[in-house]
Amino acid sequence: MAGAYKWKKLSELNIYDSFFDSLKEDYPEFEEWYNRKANEGKQAFAYIDDNGIEAFVMLKNGECEEIHLDNQILPKCSRLKISTLKLSDRVEGNRLGEGAIGIALWNWLESDDEEIYVTVFDKHRKLIEMLQKFGFELAGYNSRNEGVYLRSKNAISFMTPYTSFPFINKETRAFAMLPIEAEWHDKIFPYSELKNTKQDTEEFAAANGMTKTYICFPVNTPCYSPGMPIMIYRKSSDEYNRGFKSVVTSYGTIVRSEPIKQNWSYLKSFEEYVKIVGNKSVFTHSEIKNFYEKMKNLYVLELVYNHAFGKGCNVNYNTLNDNGIWKNGHPYQAVYSMNDFRSILSLAKQDENKLIK
Repeated sequence: MAGAYKWKKLSELNIYDSFFDSLKEDYPEFEEWYNRKANEGKQAFAYIDDNGIEAFVMLKNGECEEIHLDNQILPKCSRLKISTLKLSDRVEGNRLGEGAIGIALWNWLESDDEEIYVTVFDKHRKLIEMLQKFGFELAGYNSRNEGVYLRSKNAISFMTPYTSFPFINKETRAFAMLPIEAEWHDKIFPYSELKNTKQDTEEFAAANGMTKTYICFPVNTPCYSPGMPIMIYRKSSDEYNRGFKSVVTSYGTIVRSEPIKQNWSYLKSFEEYVKIVGNKSVFTHSEIKNFYEKMKNLYVLELVYNHAFGKGCNVNYNTLNDNGIWKNGHPYQAVYSMNDFRSILSLAKQDENKLIK
């Protein structure tokens, strides 16, 4: 049976699962701490399959204490602490680990906490590499000789779409729109509009990872470029109510826009193309092959998925058009301004002050 991420009460998890052995070795008080938190009814975000627990994330909001390190004292401020973050060797470095960290950062985005941090021993190199990929920086070492890795909303690095995740740079001048047929949209982003609760959204998001690959067939060269924020537009197949049912559901940031085929001319071999698509696509091998053989123009887009607006907050075509936001011409070439993006956030009932830094 395939595994799944779930928010679980600690009392529902088996403290004697071998997954926790290394935590017990690193922290002699772990079992006593765990049982105390379980009695308090605390929850954790866990990935469980037939082998048992494979990933575990526990968060603690609103800490406001000094952090004493070997090289400095971090002053008091409101911090979200990732009190426990562990990935088994089987999921370390893949999109399940990416999903776990992404969910912690989504919770941080929605909170009023200024900073987020986690403590990790140096021996956990793969975990540290993933934290650094997502913008965490080593602030110093605590009295246990754990590295303290931290991010601040006042110092977001926009060097890559991952170090800035899930925020958008206030200096951004150009945004794009990615139209996706409803069937494909709901496979790639099943949590964008179909889930009823925040926990449902998080569970589906983490299971699918934060990096997405999409294959598109633009008539002309698309405007997409690495680092460009992109709004996800779900195209409805209902021809009678398309203006109401075609909606912007979410937004992300382009990591890579790779031309594979232009005007029937192949720019990449089939093997290169398959490697670029990787394991982050929902398309079958036969669909991927069919696109390569039969489409006049073919691009592979890789994007990091920043944020979903949530059920009841999507913005439909009619609303975009009535408010003068929708751009005429093909969406692959349409460029939107920061004012357009802010207007969409407002219509989607999003707090732009939390999303734009």
